[in-house]
Amino acid sequence: MIKKQLKIYRLLAVFSCLVSGSLFSAPVIPKIYVGYYMKTVLIDSKEEKAAIDFYYWYRFDIPKDTSLIKTLASVEYINGGLQSNEVHETKIIGNQYYIAGRAKGEFGFIADYSAYPFDKQIIPIQLEHTMLTSNQVKIVVDSQSYFKSGVSIDKWGLSPDLNFKDMIFVKSLFQSDSRLYNTNFGDFTSTEYRSNYSQLSCNIYVKRNSIPYMLKFLIPLIIILGLAYLVFFIEANNLELACGLTVTSLLAAIAFQWTVSDDLPNVGYLTCADKVFYLGYVLIMLAMVQTVWTYHLEKSGKDKLALRMEMAGRWLYPILFFGVTATFIALAIKY
Repeated sequence: MIKKQLKIYRLLAVFSCLVSGSLFSAPVIPKIYVGYYMKTVLIDSKEEKAAIDFYYWYRFDIPKDTSLIKTLASVEYINGGLQSNEVHETKIIGNQYYIAGRAKGEFGFIADYSAYPFDKQIIPIQLEHTMLTSNQVKIVVDSQSYFKSGVSIDKWGLSPDLNFKDMIFVKSLFQSDSRLYNTNFGDFTSTEYRSNYSQLSCNIYVKRNSIPYMLKFLIPLIIILGLAYLVFFIEANNLELACGLTVTSLLAAIAFQWTVSDDLPNVGYLTCADKVFYLGYVLIMLAMVQTVWTYHLEKSGKDKLALRMEMAGRWLYPILFFGVTATFIALAIKY
């Protein structure tokens, strides 16, 4: 009996809400539909910036108070600055206000060069409203326009002839989110001390064309290490020549690493290329140690042991270099 009464009460409560309209009283948040069409993307790895030339368009429902149109259209790029912004067209389409134009700007990105030269980067264009919070407006991708174009979803916003030079395009991805600011920006009239702003990110995923980079740094490094490898074929009593080869190889490897590192910013971690260079330093040092050791063994009359060490070095030196280097590269590609 009690269960039946509770059931009746629940039904009456739902009916009461339907009649009063309280179930449908949630306010409708206006949306700004945004689209891009990228013409050129020039990535500067050292400065961690991308110079982008693109077309854009915004559209949103016209508010009842038309004076709010300018407020709704007030958006900004938070990860970069525009060098030029030319509005091509503003018009009314049905019940929507439409803005289209062309802009050029530099956009920063947080690079991760741990896997360099097999690194993958994300180049974002982050758009946010200047005044209205996420409770007042939502910025979303104009998926309707992109679907009509018939372009694959992972290529939205990109020109088909877009050239990334030394990078290879992987995909593009739009993400709608919000950014929390733990401040009232000094506005003491505000009752809120934190606020969320709607944000739309157009993320361009790229990876480095690694083959030219591999050839540019691996072949010279192999030649440098090859000079140090010759010490295993020099007679143990010729210490001066053997030490000269290893020292020259070490200095050449250090100078070459500085040249290769000029393409990247100063980072607080090791890249894949750095690991290969440091492996080379260790092998050159071990070759030098082996040279001095076999020299003293021969001086002590232990010629057979000295010869065995040289034979072991002839095999271990290349096996260690190519084996460990292959491991570094495999981990970098998988990263």
